[in-house]
Amino acid sequence: MTNYDFEVIGPYAIALLMSIGAVCIFIWGVLSGAFHGADEAAIRFYQVEMENDGPGKDTEHARG
Repeated sequence: MTNYDFEVIGPYAIALLMSIGAVCIFIWGVLSGAFHGADEAAIRFYQVEMENDGPGKDTEHARG
């Protein structure tokens, strides 16, 4: 294998290894429960935002 071959194949090999690493980390996160409750957190955030900036509140857009 010459230096030129590595310059052509090297970036693809590195990208493939990085992709495999990302998939492994994602699978580990799913299996360890890191994503458990993500929907509830988003809903709580939305509810707090609606309480703070809900209908009837004075906002910049309503003032003019």
